[in-house]
Amino acid sequence: MFGKSKVVMLAFALLLLAVILSCSEDSNYDQRTVVYVGGINADAPFLCDILHQGDSIYLEDMRTFKRSDDFITEDWVEVLFYNKPYSAVLEPGEGSLGDFLVTGYDVEFFTYGGAPNPVPAFSGSTSILVPASESVTGSILLVPFYAKNTVPLDTMKYTNYEIMARAHLTFHGHYVQTTTQVEFEADLSVNFADPLLSTKDEAKQNP
Repeated sequence: MFGKSKVVMLAFALLLLAVILSCSEDSNYDQRTVVYVGGINADAPFLCDILHQGDSIYLEDMRTFKRSDDFITEDWVEVLFYNKPYSAVLEPGEGSLGDFLVTGYDVEFFTYGGAPNPVPAFSGSTSILVPASESVTGSILLVPFYAKNTVPLDTMKYTNYEIMARAHLTFHGHYVQTTTQVEFEADLSVNFADPLLSTKDEAKQNP
């Protein structure tokens, strides 16, 4: 026969096993650490410059736009990821247990005031390792090159029209050495416009 202490230990073991099996593998908060976005673009709204005006904005008559040196760039934004212990009992400690790998992201824009959607929803791939109990900054694509060459952004060049929007970002990843998939989200305010600034003016604003 089992002694009283052995019966108690067996009951405790069965209870612990039930708790473990009841945990959802898809929940970020059921893991040893919790991964989340600590900030995007240094916590500032992002200005999407649709068209860079080159070294000069106008021709010599100071009325006609000089288009020969204008150019378009795609926009990337820095994201700060945190990977912190969720429970003091489940302290990650040394090693890779609890390390998280960001493998992809989805970007979707929502506009204000009935403005047209400036960028179709898209997905991207990445590989950003966020060790347990640490923070890491990585870059993701926010506005692809092709979006600035299609309506409505293409028609906004050389105008004072603006589109205010919110970028909703959904990140995907998994804990290292596991198949546990996790998603977490964040938002960023984005202003789409074509400010008449030369590259020299922009350099003065961002030394």
